[in-house]
Amino acid sequence: MRRVFSLLFVLLILVLACKSRKKTMTGEDTVTIEDFIGFFPDTSLPFTIADTQINHKLSDSLLISGKIFSQFAPDSVYSNDYGIKNKPKLYAIGKITDPGKETYLLLKAATTEKQIAYILCFDKDYKFKASMELIRNNPDRKISVIGSIDNKLTITKKETRKAKDAQLYYKLNAYVYNTAGAFTLIKIESNEPVVAKTVYNPIDTLTQKDKLSGDYIKNSRNFVSVRDGKNARKFLFFVHFETDDDCSGELKGEATLIKPNLAQYRKVGDACVLRLLFSGNKVTLIEEQACGNYRGIKCSFDGTYTKKKTSNLKSKK
Repeated sequence: MRRVFSLLFVLLILVLACKSRKKTMTGEDTVTIEDFIGFFPDTSLPFTIADTQINHKLSDSLLISGKIFSQFAPDSVYSNDYGIKNKPKLYAIGKITDPGKETYLLLKAATTEKQIAYILCFDKDYKFKASMELIRNNPDRKISVIGSIDNKLTITKKETRKAKDAQLYYKLNAYVYNTAGAFTLIKIESNEPVVAKTVYNPIDTLTQKDKLSGDYIKNSRNFVSVRDGKNARKFLFFVHFETDDDCSGELKGEATLIKPNLAQYRKVGDACVLRLLFSGNKVTLIEEQACGNYRGIKCSFDGTYTKKKTSNLKSKK
């Protein structure tokens, strides 16, 4: 009888050990979302990581295969930085849980040249909601960057640089996750001197043959550029605005016509929704949802712009 109890005890220990063992993320095990979340080590707050730390080599035991990752989060988390063809190694850095609410995962994507840490947000049902960059390796030694998460789950990115006059300047952006399902910019701080800069229009030289294409302006620092898209229902746009109270915004993207005179910017993984309403020689921008990542806190993309007339010069014989 004693031998039977001993055997049962050993079997019980083996069963509990199998249940408690974390499954690997190499693609060999069948993995659930609970396994995936549980693979990330618990991280205490506040959490801080510098640009000089992100390139430190991590243990292979923290590796996550792209096959496993794509089951629970989109590749767009890192593909915008690395491209579709490049496949960085993915590492589980840490996990932060807000009881009854969201779970935040800290992920590192790494190639030889580039290392970036991301924050991924999952809701209480472990559904992926949003992601954002926290820190990346920085080859410029004159600039130092720190990413941090405080006890209130406010995410801060601070860049510091030393000027030629030995003055120390900084730029600080703070973000929080909101109920709309996105990380939103809530604070901007800087002690850098304000220098007027020429506004660069990244789509200025692209084709503008479609009837809606052209430049809609208020002045040189407040304008909307529209250029031909890949088909008749789509077009490229770039908007830049600056207000008298030092609020500014900038957004480049692709819009889709949902009516002959109404287009919408909406992108997977981006909470921002912007409408462009064309009427006569004007376009009116309507910010429908959460475009705070592209503008100051106290302003919006709402506004009306008038199309600039193009001169048709005929050559004289």
